[in-house]
Amino acid sequence: MKLFYFFRKEDLTGISGTGPVVEGVQFTNGWCAVRWLSATSSICFYQNLEEVKLIHGHGERTEIIVQDLAPLSKKKPIHSGVSFEILMQLIEQASRLMVLAEDSTLKKPAFDQSIAELRTLLKRFEKSFHISGY
Repeated sequence: MKLFYFFRKEDLTGISGTGPVVEGVQFTNGWCAVRWLSATSSICFYQNLEEVKLIHGHGERTEIIVQDLAPLSKKKPIHSGVSFEILMQLIEQASRLMVLAEDSTLKKPAFDQSIAELRTLLKRFEKSFHISGY
């Protein structure tokens, strides 16, 4: 697994600014998750780090600083596709929960339901690793 961040020397678009603008992780299967450090942050996923560099690197105006971490296990999970799909659902549900938490008109049952759905997904995610031998 590799952690990385973008240090932008010059901002061509005037949107992201200069300095550290992105933090990211490249998983052992090559996929990358990228989080923008702006006030209106978002998270994006890419198939590999080269794709991230090509789309967001701005040529020589952005330095990509990478830290390589040893994988936790060399054993590949049998159901890695299932685990990834559940992880994506977890991220989506957590995002919904954050939006609900900021809604001043929210009723407690809706919030509790969202928490319950998140717990169910976490249990499914944990179970997917037990099935794959972790």
